[in-house]
Amino acid sequence: MKTIAVQMDAPEKINIKGDTTFALMVEAQNRGFELYEYQPDALAIEDGELTARLRKTTVHPDNAQQPFGLAQPQRRKLSDFDCILVRQDPPFDMAYYSNTYLLDLLPETTRVLNDPSAIRNTPEKLSALHFPHLMASTLISSDAELIADFTKRTGDVVLKPLSLFGGEMIVRTNASDPEFHDHLNQLLAHSSEPIVAQEFLPNVKDTDKRVMMLEGEVVGVLGRIPAEGNFIANIHSGGRPVLSSLTPREEQVCREVGEKVKQWGIFFAGLDLIDQRLSEINVTSPTLTVELKAVGGPDIPKLYWDRVFG
Repeated sequence: MKTIAVQMDAPEKINIKGDTTFALMVEAQNRGFELYEYQPDALAIEDGELTARLRKTTVHPDNAQQPFGLAQPQRRKLSDFDCILVRQDPPFDMAYYSNTYLLDLLPETTRVLNDPSAIRNTPEKLSALHFPHLMASTLISSDAELIADFTKRTGDVVLKPLSLFGGEMIVRTNASDPEFHDHLNQLLAHSSEPIVAQEFLPNVKDTDKRVMMLEGEVVGVLGRIPAEGNFIANIHSGGRPVLSSLTPREEQVCREVGEKVKQWGIFFAGLDLIDQRLSEINVTSPTLTVELKAVGGPDIPKLYWDRVFG
């Protein structure tokens, strides 16, 4: 029997209706795998042995009130497991970063997905910078004057933090906006990290796509339509999912990025495309597989486990 440990956010806080981690666990359980979950702060290492305080887990997709059955926690060696899923959401802070170093110490007999060094080396809003020719005009900086000058030259821009997700704290603005400096100062004050300033692409309402990749290969495409009066297409921000496909230009983008993603050792990635241009490469906990299946797309969790264990 395969044993799977999932490093994840607190199960008690998960909405199973659209959670990819839960969907992966359901498919694993359907295949007879034994499931365990643990929180990131449950990791410990002593004399070179990495352990975690884990709870044996059963999942109940038909019970929205109690979707997780959790046994009493026990500390166990992670090297005893066949596979560790790293599925905690951002922010990708120093705690997240440090845990990737601990997980790096596991033997090759325990597969960690995504690979911790690949997670560490592929920050989601920065890794796209390896492909500037595939992106909209982009500036990453903490220099308010430089960002203001970029905005004057670019026109409408999107400002967003580096470490958050799901459309959080994203604003559309321009140099004539009376609230521009307020938006900018709020983002700069949010953390010590630089922020992203990116050319706004007006075709976002028709062209925002999440591309699911396994081992650098496209396995599904979900379109995201912003809610009326909103430019943010993220599903968590009110966007509507639709089944989609790739244009020839997008296929070219995905081929180039997919080759690099595979080279980096990333098993499961979610590329964000807007107006046929690359926006982000999601590797910490790629999601939207439930929404993709619901609109008639492929069952990514099935494909996922098929590839993990052949």
